[in-house]
Amino acid sequence: MNVTKLLMVLTLCVFLCVMLGLVVDQAHAQKGLGGKGMGKDLGGDKDLASKKGLAVLDTKRKSDPNKMPSKLQKTVGFGSIFVMIAVVKWL
Repeated sequence: MNVTKLLMVLTLCVFLCVMLGLVVDQAHAQKGLGGKGMGKDLGGDKDLASKKGLAVLDTKRKSDPNKMPSKLQKTVGFGSIFVMIAVVKWL
């Protein structure tokens, strides 16, 4: 690669970085105490922080967080290992 091509590539990289910096907005902190959709309940995040595992995702049902997966879920999880091996080997 000669010097002109190298300078062109470096100039393009710098230009793309500058453009990306100009286009992206700053992240702002959440306004207010309750947040969106929380209403007057100020302790919404404290509830989530105390949960462990997949119980965080269980918002509609109040099921036992220690519930074991079903046989179908175990089979799908175990079968996905073979699918992963096939994808890595033949694709």
